[in-house]
Amino acid sequence: MTPAVSLSENYPNYNLFLQEDIQQFIETHKDKEVTQTLLNLPKKYQDLRIEIGNQIKSLQKSKQKLYLWHTTDKILFPPSLSIEQASSETTAEYKAHLLLQDGDNLKDKILVDLTGGMGVDSFYFSQKVGKVIYIEQNELLASLAKHNFEVLGAKNIEVICGDSEVFLEKAKQEQKVFDWIYLDPARRDNVQKKVFLLEDCQPNMVEVWRRFKNTGKKWLLKTAPLLDIQLVLGRLEGVENVEVVALQNECKEVLYQLVSNESSIPVKEISINAINLHGKNSKEKKIDGLDFSSFKSSLQEEEDIFIDYSTENQVKSFLYEPNVAVLKAGAFKSISQKYKLYKFSTNTHLYTSDKLNDDFIGKIFEIKEIVSFSKKEVKRKFGKGSFNVVTRNFPMSVKELRKQFQISEGKDEFLFFTTITSYSSDEKIVLRVTKV
Repeated sequence: MTPAVSLSENYPNYNLFLQEDIQQFIETHKDKEVTQTLLNLPKKYQDLRIEIGNQIKSLQKSKQKLYLWHTTDKILFPPSLSIEQASSETTAEYKAHLLLQDGDNLKDKILVDLTGGMGVDSFYFSQKVGKVIYIEQNELLASLAKHNFEVLGAKNIEVICGDSEVFLEKAKQEQKVFDWIYLDPARRDNVQKKVFLLEDCQPNMVEVWRRFKNTGKKWLLKTAPLLDIQLVLGRLEGVENVEVVALQNECKEVLYQLVSNESSIPVKEISINAINLHGKNSKEKKIDGLDFSSFKSSLQEEEDIFIDYSTENQVKSFLYEPNVAVLKAGAFKSISQKYKLYKFSTNTHLYTSDKLNDDFIGKIFEIKEIVSFSKKEVKRKFGKGSFNVVTRNFPMSVKELRKQFQISEGKDEFLFFTTITSYSSDEKIVLRVTKV
């Protein structure tokens, strides 16, 4: 374990790199094509060719995802893969927001980030708690993070370069108990191939939790969106809450909040919270400075709801498509019940109503026309037209439909090709809709 990390050892040219003229050159060229910029690089900067190229590439990749890093002078970026793997600032802010469940006064709390990486999560955690211990075994990443924390003014982060399991073992022997432990394991193996099972991540999430759970009062584990929630709940005891986090309707991560005490909520009763974080210009209500909408459900609630497709099920005035976080959470029937919507079919996660529910967590469309799917009718109604084409539980792809009916890209109107169940019978239909 190395408590202090030397940037000069891991980044020998960093003193030169931070000189005013080089920083100004990078600032001037950060939005320009990298290869051409390097071809025209002044002779006096040739020794820093690799560092300048990497910095410009990273600045371009970070513009949307890491705005604070992008706009702060003298930030040093790691290789671009680390930027791809890092949390966005918005999702990092949301994770820090979750700590407020322990109360507003967190200044005496300590959080340990076992897999520090670029340090984005650690930085935002440090805005809430009294101290963050950042751990990262990659020396370059750790030294860059330490430099950037200083540039960003985060003085309450201790940077440790080393193995997180060694750190936990020492803390366990010394009977230390931290308020929060955060773990976002690497989901790539030694040859950079993606892995998906909890046990294949680095470190092994299941093993770390079993060995060291009492070293933290609460834990926050992050997994990739592709990993099945029920599978994780079956492998980890002590989960008290699940957060499925989407950013502008793109699912980014799934978070599991765990408690180390012996009390355990039955798997089917664990709250699964679907979150959609909105953009900077959203008009949604702000909570702790964040714009987001949410929908809570549980496996038990979903199981208990019965939808009877043996009765008439008709398409009404409005069409609803849930946010991807709701779909990932598996709240297919719960959302129908909460918003008093009619669900199209068991496997069609689209909904309809006569009355507009404008607080729905997802997309809302006004239905302009309903057509039973037949090649002749679709060709007559929509052939050679311009529409946005969407398929949901439909046997043909968007590409096939566009080709067969010569439908070009549209702007305002959408065609939904889907399946509805009425009187227990499935029917393929096409809906012409516009966004509400």
